[in-house]
Amino acid sequence: MVASDTADKKAAKQHAAKVVRALKRDYADAECALVYDSPVQLLVATILSAQCTDERVNIVTKKLFAKYPDAESLAALPVKRLEKIIESTGFFRNKAKNIKAAC
Repeated sequence: MVASDTADKKAAKQHAAKVVRALKRDYADAECALVYDSPVQLLVATILSAQCTDERVNIVTKKLFAKYPDAESLAALPVKRLEKIIESTGFFRNKAKNIKAAC
């Protein structure tokens, strides 16, 4: 059974690498419209982008990241305060909960 699991993992890695190569080839000029300075900020901006425009997300994250630029500060932020900051992105209660959980 262990050999099968190893083979499955190897096949999955090979498939993932093939997909990444195809995406790089087909979308070589793709750019992200979200403004961010770190992987954590990109994650938060992506969470906020659900059912929201990138323009609105960039307005909200400019203020959010100015005060809370990293995972530690976002995790320490009270959820009610986070909800207030991100309210204009819609679905703010779920987004705030998911941001806190991710951070």
